[in-house]
Amino acid sequence: KSRVAHGPPLGHGDRISTGEGVGCADLLDAVRRVRPNLHVFGHIHEDHGTTWEGPTRCVNACLCDLEYRAVQPAVVVDLGTD
Repeated sequence: KSRVAHGPPLGHGDRISTGEGVGCADLLDAVRRVRPNLHVFGHIHEDHGTTWEGPTRCVNACLCDLEYRAVQPAVVVDLGTD
């Protein structure tokens, strides 16, 4: 199971240029409760990449910088086949 949201959960791909984490605490609670294999979001342009929350891979897949130039590489996640 996977989930997609616009913004990040608190502490995952949520750091802005000041270093402040601006993710959503309620979304983090939902990720912890649902425990999806993958949670994908964007919105925060400064913190592209992957982190983990327990068994959940959290991916900030935002491709653009603050000037909306596509500068980040695409994130590829192999979910495998079961």
